[in-house]
Amino acid sequence: MTRFDFSQPPFDCLTPGERQQLEAAADIVFFAEDAEVMAPGQPVDTLYIVIKGIVREMNGDELIAVFRERDTFDSRALIAGETRHRFFVHEQTLAFALPRAAVLALTEQNTRFGAFFYAGVASKLDAMSQQSGNRETQTLLTARVGDLSLRAALRLDAHATVLDAACAMKRHKVKSLLVSRGGETGIFTVSDFRDIIINGTDTAMPLAGLAHWPVIACRRDDYLFDALLTMTRHNIQRLAVVDDDGAAVDILEQVDLLAYFSNHSHLIAQRLERAENLDELEAAAAQITRLVQILAGSGLAVSPLGRLLQALNARLFERTWRLLAPPALYGASCLLVMGSEGRGEQLLKTDQDNALILRDGNGIDASAVVTATSAFSDALTRFGYPPCPGGVMLYRPEWRLEVGAWRERIRRWVYAPDGEAMMQLAIFVDAQPVAGDASLLAECRRYLETCMRDDSAWFSRFARAVEQFDTPLGLFAQLLTREQDGRATIDLKKGGIFAIVHGARALALETGLAESNTFDRLQGLVRQGVLEAELGADLAEALAFMLKLRLTQGLAAIERGKPSGNLIVASELSSLERDLLKEALAVVKRFRALLRHHFHLASF
Repeated sequence: MTRFDFSQPPFDCLTPGERQQLEAAADIVFFAEDAEVMAPGQPVDTLYIVIKGIVREMNGDELIAVFRERDTFDSRALIAGETRHRFFVHEQTLAFALPRAAVLALTEQNTRFGAFFYAGVASKLDAMSQQSGNRETQTLLTARVGDLSLRAALRLDAHATVLDAACAMKRHKVKSLLVSRGGETGIFTVSDFRDIIINGTDTAMPLAGLAHWPVIACRRDDYLFDALLTMTRHNIQRLAVVDDDGAAVDILEQVDLLAYFSNHSHLIAQRLERAENLDELEAAAAQITRLVQILAGSGLAVSPLGRLLQALNARLFERTWRLLAPPALYGASCLLVMGSEGRGEQLLKTDQDNALILRDGNGIDASAVVTATSAFSDALTRFGYPPCPGGVMLYRPEWRLEVGAWRERIRRWVYAPDGEAMMQLAIFVDAQPVAGDASLLAECRRYLETCMRDDSAWFSRFARAVEQFDTPLGLFAQLLTREQDGRATIDLKKGGIFAIVHGARALALETGLAESNTFDRLQGLVRQGVLEAELGADLAEALAFMLKLRLTQGLAAIERGKPSGNLIVASELSSLERDLLKEALAVVKRFRALLRHHFHLASF
């Protein structure tokens, strides 16, 4: 990198004139190994952007941060004019040096640029969200046919009749089929029926004289754009997809190809709706993951992304339960999703959290329930949703109960609360129905409301879980990491996300709010005057940032063939991400302080 890179925030929001102004003021400096760049007690008059090399930020003997190529340091010190920490060169470093006066002048001229230096986390994240969706464009340009979830081709012999084709296409809900004639392959589509009707063709006519020979095909490793060009060039809507031996095995339809490019989630929903077996549902589930990758790369905010995935997953779970449960069981039960899935905050396929409410006196054989619930849990595992380590899954007897038994369990949760009971109640509070009779969940919720009393001690015990994990932010705003496989890591869920989610849940339960989504709960708490508007906005943005950060790291892990999780590696964060994470965790600390005061947690 020899020229200043304006693609990185916050420099990407500068105007052309402001960029020229900054480039004119920028200088390039060299630091030898072990050189001290900044130290406590020295005035800070420069903002640095690393071109090459490594710089470490230290608080005494404690490592605070590591700055590599394109990282910026230290914006806080630049504004304050001094730093509490020492910055020294770990490897020979080349860096851009931006004079303090030039940077401060730009913060006054450009409010979005200034937000990264002065504003709170909400404003910074809003500015960050304005970045372009270059990753989405790159994904589409490099996507191949094999990246799509293809439909296996239906095949008939050339001696089969028009009537045979019509019956087969209706039965399998397809709009095309391949026709075999010796070693040759043709294609017959629904469009051909138009000519058959117009020409008065006998339905006993063999397909040999009606199919299109030979079928136009592509390979799985062809680029999608090439497949689209082939369709356009031949004015067709379908291509056969051949394997390495040249045999046609799949069908690529134009609607599926365009759905990939346009991210039409409703087309995935349609594929879920028409699925007739678990194989087709598995293929649709793979499309959901691909959709997350594309939409996350395009900059879609986590809240609407989470709601979209909640809707698609609900379709997937409903269709799976409908295929596996006998009709009588389906009608006499309510399938629930809980935890992050129930809140609409699950962005990747994480642990299954589900349950089943059965109608009292349903008369269904117990073995049928066991068979269906076990098959459902196995199917979700097959679709990429791993089993819940805590066993919160409907195949477990304690999570598939009749209404009366659920009422008794709720009563024990409320009146005999221990740590495990509080955890299970918290999971249940977030439940949402996805299949069957939703009135069964409504009945259980009404009973929960009757059990809940104006008992401040009970709500304090419920809220106490926010003290279970420490916020990984030190006294001098340094990130507190733990060693994991030789790397310094932070558990985002335990260290930040959980406190916001459970704190909002506890306040919402006490206030009587019906919302289950954390962002909705925060808005409701602000409306009720429980939270100040500024804190509510900061909490929402802090949660969104941490969810986005976890999603980004999770997608990167998936691309490496590893499972996603809650751990992030601090050294892999940019300087901007580290700064924003520090501010997000500072918001978590403020919220926990409010919860301690509100629920008198110091008394426990």
